[in-house]
Amino acid sequence: MIGIDTNILLRFVLADDAGQFAAAQAFFAERNETTPAYISLLVTAEAIWNLGTKGYGKAEIATAFRNLLDADGLVFEDEDFLDLLFDEKRTITADFSDHIIAHLAEKAGCSSTVTFDRKAAKNVPGMELLT
Repeated sequence: MIGIDTNILLRFVLADDAGQFAAAQAFFAERNETTPAYISLLVTAEAIWNLGTKGYGKAEIATAFRNLLDADGLVFEDEDFLDLLFDEKRTITADFSDHIIAHLAEKAGCSSTVTFDRKAAKNVPGMELLT
């Protein structure tokens, strides 16, 4: 397994630099069950944030990640969680990153995650408003 940095994933998804896209495309074409690419939750969160800053909406981001989750040769950290997060039948009202933060805290044994973000506290299981 070979870990990848966010910039590799973004160049592949965005195809915004011809040379780097070609290199990323060739790299991903070589991935298979024996030598998959590993995508951590941190890389996923960074990619989501970057796509959002480039004008991609939640539906577009979810679609892109559903396609990546279905691709052969890619292994995502907590893939079952991401399958639920990006489920096309689910409406996400908070940021994807808030869901990832709360999920990681829960995995670490936290009883909750406190935030000043009212929207996240209302819509993300495990998040509570710090007042």
